[in-house]
Amino acid sequence: MNILRALGCPVLLCAALIGATMPPVMADPIEIEHERGILRLDTPAKRIATINWSFTESVIALGLDPVAIADPQDYVDWVAKPDLPESFVDLGPRASPNLEALRAAKPDLIITVPDIGMAYEKLAEIAPVLELKLFDGKNPAFETAREVFGKIARATGRETQAQAYLDTVDQKLIEYGKRVKTAIGPDQKINVVFFFDESNVGIFADTSLPGSVMTAMDVPVVYDGEVNKWGFGRGGLEILAPYAEETLVYTTPVPEVILDKLLNSPIWKVMDFSRNNRVYELPVVWAYGGVPSALRFARLLTETTESGPQQ
Repeated sequence: MNILRALGCPVLLCAALIGATMPPVMADPIEIEHERGILRLDTPAKRIATINWSFTESVIALGLDPVAIADPQDYVDWVAKPDLPESFVDLGPRASPNLEALRAAKPDLIITVPDIGMAYEKLAEIAPVLELKLFDGKNPAFETAREVFGKIARATGRETQAQAYLDTVDQKLIEYGKRVKTAIGPDQKINVVFFFDESNVGIFADTSLPGSVMTAMDVPVVYDGEVNKWGFGRGGLEILAPYAEETLVYTTPVPEVILDKLLNSPIWKVMDFSRNNRVYELPVVWAYGGVPSALRFARLLTETTESGPQQ
């Protein structure tokens, strides 16, 4: 500045000249640890493509509309909420998204899972890829969902919104847990199950999304047998027998023909939860989702048990 003044440069012009010669201040790149190492982004992503429903619901919950979504119609049937945006590119099946449609959507970030069968390299030719694992069969799914939610928030510059959302979730889970225990009684535990068909059932343990959410709600989870990486055990109706003295909640959708056969089968009718009217039907909720599905499950479990058992 002194040199410029010595040359007769006016003060305002001096400042402008110095500003013009100074390099622009660059923000630190965003770094997110994922299944492929460290993803680096120069700026927060705004145009997001999601190839998994958990990521779709998470991006929407953070206040962004994905520009491209895989399996949107099945999302409506199985996940239900939050609502999809009015406009987006349909990428087709999650296991084999349409690469041309994906390219046409011009995403600046693609969020996917490791096990969809789609080559990471093909996706990475279109945009940076954030590859996140949701289930490993070891860690409680709800805790993993929270970590994944935080990584998506970091990639999109929505960390403040994410923290506010998670704070609300924590408060709600405490409230919902107290309400569920009041509704079913202090001595009851809950089986959360789903039906493959009229004679095969899955039952969630505490590492599953429903089970780990119930743990966060301080609602006891019944099943403690062997599970797969999604946290549920599978077997015939007899798998429920050791837990039949507890409450049972089953998830939907279930084809009407299967449900009719199952609820009228001799094995089902002799179960204690059936004979003593402790069976509840849960509205549609995605049991393999992220934080938004976790919160929806907790709310629906609360409202369902408060409304009374299936008649």
